Amino acid sequence: MSAEMETELEQSVPGMRNDRERVDRAMEGLPEAALDAAIRRGLEQGLKRARRGRRNRLSLLISVSALCMILLLTAFVRVSPAFAAVVRDIPGLSGFVKLIEGDKSLLAALDNEFIQPVNVSVEKNGYKLTVDGIIADEGRLVILYSVEGPGVTDQSEIDNYRLLDENGMEVMGGISSSHFPIGDSENAGTILHDYIDAVMVENEKLPQRIRFSVKLEGEWLEAEFPVDHDRFKGKREVFHLDKPFEIAGQRFTIKDAVITPLQVKLTVVSDPANVKRSNSFINMALVDEKGRRYTSKGGFGELDAEMTFHFQSSYFEQPKELTLVAEGLYLSERYKTFVINTETGETIAAPDQRIALDSIEQTADGIDLRIGMSNLDKTDAMLGYTFFEHKGTFKDAGGKTYPILDRSGVQIEWSASGATPAYYYYRIPKAEYKQPLTFDVKQYPGYVLEPVSIKIK
Repeated sequence: MSAEMETELEQSVPGMRNDRERVDRAMEGLPEAALDAAIRRGLEQGLKRARRGRRNRLSLLISVSALCMILLLTAFVRVSPAFAAVVRDIPGLSGFVKLIEGDKSLLAALDNEFIQPVNVSVEKNGYKLTVDGIIADEGRLVILYSVEGPGVTDQSEIDNYRLLDENGMEVMGGISSSHFPIGDSENAGTILHDYIDAVMVENEKLPQRIRFSVKLEGEWLEAEFPVDHDRFKGKREVFHLDKPFEIAGQRFTIKDAVITPLQVKLTVVSDPANVKRSNSFINMALVDEKGRRYTSKGGFGELDAEMTFHFQSSYFEQPKELTLVAEGLYLSERYKTFVINTETGETIAAPDQRIALDSIEQTADGIDLRIGMSNLDKTDAMLGYTFFEHKGTFKDAGGKTYPILDRSGVQIEWSASGATPAYYYYRIPKAEYKQPLTFDVKQYPGYVLEPVSIKIK
């Protein structure tokens, strides 16, 4: 990086600080859990995909600008000598800073030179894919890449992507893309920066080599590169805890915590004797002795049984203390059903009076149901619910069982403020049903506010 560019970057820091303060004020009180839930659902689907050995996607349609703001959350980026050195090693890195500045773990990794330059490019029919660098530890891989070519602008979207190991097998984990169109330029010739974030499932090792492919404007491009495991070997702290705690009469135990450079994994086990179904914690985070918060974006498993939560990492800060905090618990009654008549559109029974069948649409592939959840308060609206079991079943009045069809995951549309109803979309087969139809309900809105604080470190 030239001295002029470094000076320009340093001069931009006060503006970024002011920008962050404005966004922090605007974001105060906004429900991070709504986005966390979306990601958690995606991670859960990733786990199920690992078990099935094939890909399923969860499509979440988020209809509120406040939620989008979380994706655009800015943070103060320190211009340290280490950071400047990293930027020099990876020429295109400056294009990724805005994408990762909302992730405390990745910012700390950059500031501590915990990044592996790759600089591998492939070209095909005028399109170019460049893997600029990776940030990796034993359980998480972040690929910083860019694409360019005919018609590519900062409004372009990646059609699809694949992540394979050195043997051509799909990497098993929760895999998400960061890209969200934020620019206002539609001029061709733009270099589009993005990153892929892969969190390995439990006991799944990060591959030695990665084959990364993206589909851009109908063209597949694949880049292969190594992962240097020596960069993160031995970089972990393990705490065996077995600490019990209780919220709203529901009992849990924190089994252990594992701290690595890019994440903190915390495993929580639910007591099998719990009367109600535990769905999620409200505004859960880790807090250190300086008041710094390390938030969670979900994890693997289900809280009602056992779940490993993934938090932003405190590894490079090395705090003396670390405490798990939450404001309460999302929970619902067990063994509830949702009963509807698809001929009349009538809702006969629901676990909550705020839930009803909103519409029915006959399609070539089946019958699409839109289920509405209305009059949710701000806390209820923060979470996306697994209303029906993914790929579950239902029965008609004659006792015959039918499958809930897979639509590449469950589609959800909601307002994070609760100002408009949340809608859940499901598809069932076309059949001569004996009405009404009965569905088993897994989760639905409900919560208890009860603060909890458990010492982890």
